[in-house]
Amino acid sequence: MKTLQAASALLRSSVAPPLSRYLSSNITPMIARRTLLPTDTTTGGSYGYTSTRPFTQTSTNYKKKDKEPKGKDLKKGSGGGSGKEPPSTSTTTANEVDPFNLDDITLLFDKADAHHQEELKKLRTGSGQFNADILGALPVQPDKKGSSSSLTFPLRELATVAHLGGRRWSILAFEESSVKPIMSAVQKSNDFNQQPQRSEDNPLELTLTIEPERADALTRRAKETCQLWKNKIRDITHKRDAQNKKWKADKTLTKDDYHLIHEKVQKLQDARMKVIALKEKEALNYITAKAS
Repeated sequence: MKTLQAASALLRSSVAPPLSRYLSSNITPMIARRTLLPTDTTTGGSYGYTSTRPFTQTSTNYKKKDKEPKGKDLKKGSGGGSGKEPPSTSTTTANEVDPFNLDDITLLFDKADAHHQEELKKLRTGSGQFNADILGALPVQPDKKGSSSSLTFPLRELATVAHLGGRRWSILAFEESSVKPIMSAVQKSNDFNQQPQRSEDNPLELTLTIEPERADALTRRAKETCQLWKNKIRDITHKRDAQNKKWKADKTLTKDDYHLIHEKVQKLQDARMKVIALKEKEALNYITAKAS
């Protein structure tokens, strides 16, 4: 027994040191070399060696950075992170984006309402048929020696025309020599048939008071204005319905969706027609009350 123990002790003392030196000088470098791999130059890095983590196939840095979207993914708005399209900031009309969005037709209705309500307001003054364009187009024969008797100029080329409010208008001549010809042209006109008055403050300025229209003429024009208003609303509705039919034909809208939108548009039109009827009644009542 003692002989075996002595042999074991001798073995440890003679073998262990060389073995440990061998492991430290040979195996450790081998392990180190096994964990050093060449860097792929296609990724943009310099060729050399870099340490790798065992049992890892995908770099964690790749996950932190969003993948560049491909053209197909960007178009569809799919993929991760930046692959989705940003919200559109274009000013396209609502019906080009969403058939159920009726903002476009509402906007057109509002514009038609504003225009025709302004026309009805002009009737309250009794001078709605007269404006700066009518006065400016009045032919004036200049009072100059040697000028042809048939030579005339539009009043707008000889003076400026401005509305003073109500039925009063101002005509401001550019030259003193044009004042009398303008007065004569206004007096001879069938639309005005009156003598403009000279301003006390400015000898170049003439003032003109438009005679009020008769009640029957105002009533007729009020009805005509409201009829044009109704026609405009119907035209807007018709154009939107034509667009809805195109969407139904190309399968953008189903048959049920088409009828649903048609009903909504019809309700909007009916509401505007009620407003027009109310405004027409108010205008006619005002004209009648003013004439009595």
